[in-house]
Amino acid sequence: MRRSALVLAALLLAACSNSGTDRVKVIVGATLRSGGTEVTDSVVVVDGKRIKALGPRPVTPIPQDSERVDGAGLFVKADAPVTELAAGQPADLVLTDGAGKVARRMRDGVWVD
Repeated sequence: MRRSALVLAALLLAACSNSGTDRVKVIVGATLRSGGTEVTDSVVVVDGKRIKALGPRPVTPIPQDSERVDGAGLFVKADAPVTELAAGQPADLVLTDGAGKVARRMRDGVWVD
């Protein structure tokens, strides 16, 4: 009995922990480039290592306690070799300025620059 209580307590603590690295990240306001399509004022929601949702801001919910990145004036796209973004894909993203210069890069849901 005591052993199962300890296992249950450990599972509950693991489920509740938030080191900050697993926090949902959201890019808000960037122009989304996917394939040949552009969506201005977009939202890209990254949960863990994957894209959870993406689309126009008016119809794409933004989780309340998420880490938000202001993408206004920037473009967000899949990092090469992938050219299209979709929910469920790995969160390998690039934020660029109008000239194509990389402002930030995300690998597996973690900002690397």
